[in-house]
Amino acid sequence: MDRAQLIALLDRQDGAYQACRAALTGGSPFKIFDGSLPASQFAAIYRVREIHTRKKGIPTVGFAQAVEALYALGEQPLQIGNVELAEPPYYFQLFFSAETSAVVACIGVGLQHQYRR
Repeated sequence: MDRAQLIALLDRQDGAYQACRAALTGGSPFKIFDGSLPASQFAAIYRVREIHTRKKGIPTVGFAQAVEALYALGEQPLQIGNVELAEPPYYFQLFFSAETSAVVACIGVGLQHQYRR
């Protein structure tokens, strides 16, 4: 998948999708990984991560909505990818339909806390 295709898949008007689309448009690097797992497995993993980020006060965008979307997809196989924004430091986790024809969930996590140590 090339950059233009990925930007086109981020067509929702919510905050995580818009921020990720802007990062890609600005040239941020991205990766899409081979292999898939059922959405339910991603949902369980990311529910724990969402609780952790909330407790630690780590800024996020779209996290709770993405976890709910993953639970709703049940056993549907999904692939993952990511986009890394340098400034401000943000990491976007993308969840794709198995054939990567749609982004079904997008999470943004601020990485500013990593630089405060």
